[in-house]
Amino acid sequence: MDTHPQRPPETPSLEVCGLEYRWDLARGSFTIGGVPGVAFFRDSSLARLLVGFLTTLGPHRFALMLLAEGQRSIDDDWSIIAAHPSFEAGFAELAKYAYTAGWGRWELVSIEREARRGVFRVHNGWEGAIQRATALNWGVGLVAGKFTGFCQKLFGCTCWPRQTRFLADGDAYDEIVVEPSSRTVADELDALADAGLATNADLQRLLADLKTSAAARERALGERDRMVEELQDKLHIIAEQRVAIAALSTPIVQLWDEVLAVPIVGAIDTERTGRLMEKLLASIIDTKSRFAILDVTGVEAIDAGTADNFVRIIRAVQLLGAHGVLSGIVPGVAQTLVDLGVDLSGVRTFANLREALKACLAEPARSRRHA
Repeated sequence: MDTHPQRPPETPSLEVCGLEYRWDLARGSFTIGGVPGVAFFRDSSLARLLVGFLTTLGPHRFALMLLAEGQRSIDDDWSIIAAHPSFEAGFAELAKYAYTAGWGRWELVSIEREARRGVFRVHNGWEGAIQRATALNWGVGLVAGKFTGFCQKLFGCTCWPRQTRFLADGDAYDEIVVEPSSRTVADELDALADAGLATNADLQRLLADLKTSAAARERALGERDRMVEELQDKLHIIAEQRVAIAALSTPIVQLWDEVLAVPIVGAIDTERTGRLMEKLLASIIDTKSRFAILDVTGVEAIDAGTADNFVRIIRAVQLLGAHGVLSGIVPGVAQTLVDLGVDLSGVRTFANLREALKACLAEPARSRRHA
């Protein structure tokens, strides 16, 4: 026979309206539906706490504080609402948490999605009850802040609450209308500061905002400088790549003593012609070459401008006393040259680079030295 009295469970629980209230006696805490909670004696502990803040901050600032913190405190509330197929269903579930925890009975009067307007009522809410008992009236700031936060998430815009019924003034309930607005708590606090009603806390907040803005500006300037430096590095790389590409696009090869070859691929525009001519003429002088073969095997199509550029290069070579030679003219290019009436008189042409090289090497020495 067990003579020891049965110990109560360390985590007793009970269910109210489908919500589990569970206590952790060892830790001195409890949860409502898994959400941590805390309980106050409403008309003494909680009332004195609020009145202390009210006396320190003043009614207007105190109401704004409750409104702001109400908006910031909806994470757990919204997770309950969002778990349901509609806002209305989610709010009804959240209302169970409210009335079983002493927050009063929350009623969603209407939600107008097109007009982005919500109307809520709180029956026997703790804020209204405390105000009625203390003969004070700051409105239902914390709950109004929560309702405002709900509407801002639902409508996707900035909202502001407007209280139309007051339990503290003898109405049967508190009623809050939430509508789109450009007003914000920060703007309201700034207005108090501008009116010379700023407290030390307000001034500290403004100073913190200034420091945050200055730090953000410094970060932005630092990021800008970093991006400029990065862009300059990229531009430098691009410039180097352009030089490398230009060198690859106009290679000059010494095939034999006194014989240079320039394999050309792609179009020859005015800019490329200038670079090629400058490089080729310098190479002729440096190597004392007497022949420069322009191999156009890689050119599949030609227009009047490209043909004229070929002729300009060859004429420039001849001015140095060397011979300019064209090789690799495919039938299509040859026909185009004829149709365009390009004057190639005095310019030797060959079917391919091999034939052009053979012709240059077969030239007698005295002929090679003839300009």
